[in-house]
Amino acid sequence: MRSSPYRRVLVVLDGTDRGERPLAWVRHLAGPGGMLHLLIVEPPARSVRVDGRAVAFVDQLEDSARAAARAYLEPVASRLREDGLAVQTHVCVGDATRIVPAAVDELEVDLLVLLDHRHPTGLGHVLAATSLRPGAARALGEALRIAATTGAALTALHVRAAARPIPGREEQERVAIERVRRHVADEAMAILRATGRAQDVRCEVGEGPVAQEIARRAEELDADLIVIGAMARRRVLGALLPTLGDRLTPLAPCPVLTIPRAGALDARG
Repeated sequence: MRSSPYRRVLVVLDGTDRGERPLAWVRHLAGPGGMLHLLIVEPPARSVRVDGRAVAFVDQLEDSARAAARAYLEPVASRLREDGLAVQTHVCVGDATRIVPAAVDELEVDLLVLLDHRHPTGLGHVLAATSLRPGAARALGEALRIAATTGAALTALHVRAAARPIPGREEQERVAIERVRRHVADEAMAILRATGRAQDVRCEVGEGPVAQEIARRAEELDADLIVIGAMARRRVLGALLPTLGDRLTPLAPCPVLTIPRAGALDARG
């Protein structure tokens, strides 16, 4: 049997079937007398930042997360041991970008195996187009849910109508923009507190035609999904006018998800 150059192999898992895919071939790389290390890194209890402002969440489930990770690792390790491999399991809590390199050094591994952690949905960045209208928080809430579920980055964007610059009013304009940005941040913070989710949010304010500006920013961010809220139509005239979704969809570089207004579905039935 040909000896393997890899005596110590570190595989970083994420607790999913998809994350176990590398094990199908990694088991053939760990040579006789070698050691296969399985590592799961759980995120720490942390302060979620919304537009730079810390929102403290007390994560009382950290011990449960460790226990769940160990419970997941043990059957995986047992199957590999049945194949004659020496296996050690590790569960750490903290920043994976620090923990994994430290584990490589500490365990003196010859091979590090990482699965591309982009979510199977393909969502790396979600752009939520926000509005100051009452009830518009529903779309932001759904965007927060999607980002928290998939691990995607989230940017909340509010677009104002472009105003002609007025000499001497630059400071007032800056304050107005900051007020809008803080309003969006406060809204995001309120949703996070209410749902108990942990998600970083970047809040921005743009100017210009709304659909064009959203599409432009989505292109710049390389967004994978745009989330917008559905606006109420005004009787007969409103039915004849294009909605934001109508105007945005042909311009958008990615899919557009339109979230109905609260009570809109009930009103139909």
